[in-house]
Amino acid sequence: MREGIERALSYPLFDAIFKRRSRRFGVGMTIESNVMAFQSKIKPIPLSEVEEALVIWAGTGLTGTSLGDLPPETGLSTLIQWTGRTYPSACNAHATELFYTNDSGLYMMKLRDAKADKISIFEDIKSKEELVDTILHLFRKYRIKLEDGRADLPDKPPGLFEFNVWNANKPGTTLFFPVTDLTIWYIDLLMLYCSRSYGITIIDERHGRPAGVDEWIKKGRLNPNLKMPLYEFEKRVVTGMVVEQAIMCHNMTLAAQAIGLGGWTFTGFLPYYALGGSPEYRGLGFRFIKPKNSETPIPVGRDGVFEAYCPPYYKDMDEAVEAWIKDKEKYWNEADLPYKDRKIIENVKFYSETTVQIVKDICNYIYETYGRFPAFIEPMFSRLQAQVHHIDTEFYDKYFKKGAYSDVHKEHFRLWHPDLDI
Repeated sequence: MREGIERALSYPLFDAIFKRRSRRFGVGMTIESNVMAFQSKIKPIPLSEVEEALVIWAGTGLTGTSLGDLPPETGLSTLIQWTGRTYPSACNAHATELFYTNDSGLYMMKLRDAKADKISIFEDIKSKEELVDTILHLFRKYRIKLEDGRADLPDKPPGLFEFNVWNANKPGTTLFFPVTDLTIWYIDLLMLYCSRSYGITIIDERHGRPAGVDEWIKKGRLNPNLKMPLYEFEKRVVTGMVVEQAIMCHNMTLAAQAIGLGGWTFTGFLPYYALGGSPEYRGLGFRFIKPKNSETPIPVGRDGVFEAYCPPYYKDMDEAVEAWIKDKEKYWNEADLPYKDRKIIENVKFYSETTVQIVKDICNYIYETYGRFPAFIEPMFSRLQAQVHHIDTEFYDKYFKKGAYSDVHKEHFRLWHPDLDI
């Protein structure tokens, strides 16, 4: 396995990018077709702990402390936290956590509260063995096992697209679900838009009125001519945050390419079923609530480990916003900041009490009007999945031209699993 690790960690970045492909057929799988039928002669082979750790850490891992190279007087206060991860995030929200399942259980990488004590936690690493040992230590530290056994996920339509049934979540595979807490950046973005510098008025266009901020318009604190529809605001939130899922999945598929594993990124599992909204499948075990005047339940969190800033986890939106403020203060107070000069932090201008009250008024208006928060988008949002597995090269040799897989795939079992007779 040492040679495999050496080659994976030395794999050229541009080779990983240019040679990445969706390789969906894994060992142990069967595909039925009139023209491309195939049954693997190899039994399912799960990823080793080292393989999973490298893929996962490439996707979502802690890497150090954010640089925060923004003007302290105007931009630095927008940062929610200081932890650097392998994927970029608007305002350093890092609102996405990774859930995954394999043959042994359902897991979560709980990294939102992780802290780094230096700009790069890998700065002093002197060998590839030490790097892998560090990643394995961190992987084990922040991994939480939620349930035993492979997650109870849809295995047929409508919960899973028909063309994904044959290979998704099969024995031996590791299936990843990035899930994003949209409320964390939602509140942060409101703090920015409702600050004195911007004074944007959020309009509830469905009801033809300001979203709970009439008092602040009358006082001149918000600009009635600078309007943003609530739907447009929420669209900005979801599009700004869902990119985290895409980058996370892409990072994992690049790591899989370097290691010589197969897999792909897809949208085959419908979130309602995958997260656990249907009694037919437990899914990822998320709590769903049914808002007033709505027949559509929405996911609000996985109790105790990943909870959105909204009821039922808080009695009202005042309490939810206060919890958000408290958490942000904790992230700032506990961070090992990257600056040489303390004056940089001393010049940061945080949100005023007035801005906080405006944000509370908007959030309360949304919850009281729509019986939910946010109004239109899910508090916990899931769109993409990624799966990683060992490919069966015999399938690709039979049906595809040269180049369907690379040398690292051809040699994977020799390099990573020399004890297996394959």
